Amino acid sequence: MDFTIEFTSGGNHGHQLKDALGGLTIGRLFNLNYVHTPYGYLDYFGIGYNHQVVEVKERNSIYKNIIRVEGPLWSGIEDHTEFIEYFEKALPKNDKDTLVIFENALRIHPFQTIPWFKEGKLDRDVFSEIQQEISQNFDDQHSLSITKSNSPIEVAMHINRGTDYDREKFPHHFTSPFAVRYMFSMDYYENILIHIEKAYGKDNVKSRVYTEKENSEDILERFDGRKNTTVLIGSDREEKNYEQIHNIFKAFVEADILVCSNSSFSVMCAYFRKGKKTVYHPHLQLRYLPEPNYVKTDKDGNLSLELLQQEINAPLFDVSTTKAII
Repeated sequence: MDFTIEFTSGGNHGHQLKDALGGLTIGRLFNLNYVHTPYGYLDYFGIGYNHQVVEVKERNSIYKNIIRVEGPLWSGIEDHTEFIEYFEKALPKNDKDTLVIFENALRIHPFQTIPWFKEGKLDRDVFSEIQQEISQNFDDQHSLSITKSNSPIEVAMHINRGTDYDREKFPHHFTSPFAVRYMFSMDYYENILIHIEKAYGKDNVKSRVYTEKENSEDILERFDGRKNTTVLIGSDREEKNYEQIHNIFKAFVEADILVCSNSSFSVMCAYFRKGKKTVYHPHLQLRYLPEPNYVKTDKDGNLSLELLQQEINAPLFDVSTTKAII
């Protein structure tokens, strides 16, 4: 049975990439065939690359039945049994003449499949499949640069600020590091850089700090002029400078080490970085990621030097137990 995704929940690139990968994960879990509905806003990220394209106007001539399955499931579903029960009710009977349309943030986040796979509840490593496919598709489209041997370690650090940095309007952005869009302190981010410099040698690390113009004052005060560190101030997201957004995302993917904030934009980039180190804080919409490919921090920016220095593993998981099919 075919499925496609329509992006009706609003939001910017990171938010909509969560809708895209969340929908692709559901399709992969139920062995559905993805057909791509053209959508210019996300074309750069390769969501439809190498997939059959079906225009909206073509649907009625191809399919006898068109069924919409709506969210929102902003944070997906954590429990495997709950997931099965939910989608057994939500999805139609498998039929080659039916097109299912996922919309309005219908999501199972790829990372949520990791414990299911490790516990033997899935017969396939869906997280790794999604990561491998979208990483390769993005690379094929954009010919990513590769750091030369003996070159400094290139670090891209994303610090989320912009209009989200408003305690009165968004108090939940300042309550817990487990929250989406949580605003970490400058001490947190600098402590991460200190750890990376300890792991690789202070003079062998070149860091670029990316943020928006609005509410960037404390970032400039802390990092502008710091040795081997460059601060890059981008346009505010409301300006919709898509070329700049694309270039920053590509720079995040190409970096030897990406340091994510609790922002959908850099969080989603973590899925595009096959074979590279990503530093993140586990939170509501990004957890369980495999080490040493992904290195988690605590709330103060402390992290394992050993994991930073350890070579990337492949495959991501070594699961020898018998696995059940959902």
